[in-house]
Amino acid sequence: MMMRLALAFAALALAAGEAAAARWTAFEKLPGATPVQVLVREKPRAYFRLTPQAPLTVTVEGPAQVRLTTRVELPPGSARIAAYAVRALEGGRLLEELATESSAAAEVRLQGGSAALGKSRKMTFDVPAGNHRLTLTLGGAAAALVRVQRSAPRGGEPPMVTLTPVAAARSVLVAEGEKTIPYYSVMPGQPVRVRVVGPTTLEVLARLDYDATMRGTQSYRLRFSERKQVLSEVEFRTTKATTATYTNLKDRVPSKFDRATLPVGEGTHEITIELVQPVRGSAEIHARIPEPSVGNEE
Repeated sequence: MMMRLALAFAALALAAGEAAAARWTAFEKLPGATPVQVLVREKPRAYFRLTPQAPLTVTVEGPAQVRLTTRVELPPGSARIAAYAVRALEGGRLLEELATESSAAAEVRLQGGSAALGKSRKMTFDVPAGNHRLTLTLGGAAAALVRVQRSAPRGGEPPMVTLTPVAAARSVLVAEGEKTIPYYSVMPGQPVRVRVVGPTTLEVLARLDYDATMRGTQSYRLRFSERKQVLSEVEFRTTKATTATYTNLKDRVPSKFDRATLPVGEGTHEITIELVQPVRGSAEIHARIPEPSVGNEE
């Protein structure tokens, strides 16, 4: 009998990349600061108030990119242009400075406030590997609002989120190095089903199960479908993994992992993943999507 598993999300600490996906994660909390809601075309965004007397502290784990979206606060109905500067420092060392000017923006308002907000002005900078305590300061204006976002460095992958299937025959743990990653078994007549909310890209890592009789290069084929409509079929040729093992499947050896991707449209989808070939045997599936970043863009 196939196990019925609740849909769950488990964040994976994988590298992000502006060049690869340019996905940004917004900070919703900062130490000693209270977030304020800014409505941008009626969509809420979390900002933090920055004044010359009250700098902001941001802790970032690198390597990463940091993006600051700033909006100067203006008197209600103001038509003037305001000049201001935002600095990012670490240990007193200047990392980046934004010296700019702005006038009141349309379709942007402070939730529960009367102040006008300036058009957004942004700056982006890199931080190297390690833990970094950044200080943000303001000059030239009484107050500005700052939206803080991070992404991983250029050239990496977007941060990913594991999808636990809504149906699978069994779960298997793959150990590789210091990591243990959950996979789910797909067998002939016993598919894996995952629920995905789009638009997004479903990425599947797959490993063929080697038994004691299997040698050398082996092939296997997976089929992706939704409501019995075939979306894609992929065939892999693979060999035994040299560094990965199953912790709870002692009579099988995993293959090296293969990767397949499937674009998913708007709405909720239940994707079925079947093992088409070989007609006997099994493979293991790890399904994931780019980390959702609701409201992370202006």
